[in-house]
Amino acid sequence: MNDEQARPTASTEAAPHPPSPRRRLILAGMAGTGATLLAPHLSGCAVAGGATGTDGPRATAGQDDLPGSIAEAGRAMRSGVYSSEELTRAYLLAVSQLQPKLNAFITVTGDQAIEHARRLDSELRAGKDRGPLHGIPIVHKDLYDTQGVRTTVGSEFFKDRVPRSDATVVRRMADAGVVSLGKTHMNEFAAGTSGTNAFFGDAHNPWDLARSPGGSSSGTGAAIAAGLCLGGTGSDTGGSIRVPASWNGITGIRPSFGRVSLAGVYPRAYSLDCAGPLARSVADVAVLLQAMAGHDPSYKDSVKGPREDFARGLQGGVRGLRIGIIDNYTYRDVDADVSQAVEAATRTLEKLGAKVVQVRIPMLAGPLEYSSLFNILLYEFNQILGKEYRATADKKLFGPIVQGNLAKGDQVSREFYEKSLRERAQQKAGFREVFRQVDALITPTMPTVAPVLSASGDTYDRGRQFALPFSWVGVPSISVPCGFDAKGLPIGMQIVGDEMQEALLLRIAAAYEGATPYHRMHPPVFTDVKV
Repeated sequence: MNDEQARPTASTEAAPHPPSPRRRLILAGMAGTGATLLAPHLSGCAVAGGATGTDGPRATAGQDDLPGSIAEAGRAMRSGVYSSEELTRAYLLAVSQLQPKLNAFITVTGDQAIEHARRLDSELRAGKDRGPLHGIPIVHKDLYDTQGVRTTVGSEFFKDRVPRSDATVVRRMADAGVVSLGKTHMNEFAAGTSGTNAFFGDAHNPWDLARSPGGSSSGTGAAIAAGLCLGGTGSDTGGSIRVPASWNGITGIRPSFGRVSLAGVYPRAYSLDCAGPLARSVADVAVLLQAMAGHDPSYKDSVKGPREDFARGLQGGVRGLRIGIIDNYTYRDVDADVSQAVEAATRTLEKLGAKVVQVRIPMLAGPLEYSSLFNILLYEFNQILGKEYRATADKKLFGPIVQGNLAKGDQVSREFYEKSLRERAQQKAGFREVFRQVDALITPTMPTVAPVLSASGDTYDRGRQFALPFSWVGVPSISVPCGFDAKGLPIGMQIVGDEMQEALLLRIAAAYEGATPYHRMHPPVFTDVKV
């Protein structure tokens, strides 16, 4: 049995013809009608606070589509087109309709969200404006502690776990004015990139329900892509923000290590974990990251530094920037459609004024080879959860992927792990030398499009080659949609920068996004609810 999946292998080959026009249109009308929010048919999804009550969500009399961006929603609320409460009710209705298809949520906090939105509306009427996220409905991955709302970490073992306090990120985003719609699906204990879950059921990709939405931030990715919220939180150890961003056709950023506090976020691997946002556009990701980032004395790896306005330079363009293609890496072991899409994306950046050059990073084929780094991840995962797992009589409370990870982590020697940590600083310094030659690097986010959910672990593990090395050296990376394969499935491009260069990565991503239509494409399963 492999780490990622205990199911039969299924292939995901693509025919060499242009992307399906149907998937390249903005589609709507896929949601069912007449569903009641949080009704019992929402398989695998709990309701915080019980039933919907008599004051539950409803479709409003207006005929406006749900907003396409955080900025659009903010303008509409401030001009009186609709309120945060009305917007929140619309999104909750959309969730109720598409949750049976996507299984994107573990817990929906409908009543709490409506109450919070009302308070924010009252603040706005009274002249208190918290900023661009005031009244904006978002979601949280279910490993962020939320006071009074269960946080399962995707596991039956924690199915009734209710934190007494919020994670730092949850508190900061609440202070910025967001409305949380609920807690989203994830791989159990963030173990894997498949979006499968033995206890809560599998999440589904809105571009093709038989395929993986990526993981472990699977529910956040699927919910955003299907139009069920305006953004959300994820975490990324070995790709868990970037993978769902790529496979769902949205944008997600893994910040520099320590840039965003992990206080109150259940760990996967201490030396690799990061928290970050996902959304449908670069501008939305920038606004969300602005609320999340900042020094936190309660998190030991928190980075001290001046506050940045990540949205400020988005219109700066790429003229004069040097973009690196990594020799024998960027296009190595990559499916043809993915290579073609990323190559086309680099040509677009060249047309926008960037200079694309070849660079060499030999350590990517040596000490930074992903399978070796995965052993470090497994060792730390075993240190975090192994003792509790072995002390639990009923091992069935833990799914097969988690059990397999712990067994393998137990076989990794302490000597190997400590030697790896001693070498890390030198490896980071050596890797960062490349940024004397270029401003940013380009790779595919994943070497494939989303595989079918029943694909083998080897299929999922292929994707780690473009994720774990950059996690290990602590540099930021962003995934942006850059095209579709022959079946019409999204492809992501990863842009990697030097430490603390998130603003530059967002600027490059925004320039590319502004020259292409991919971020505006909606999947076949997309809400038709109006506000």
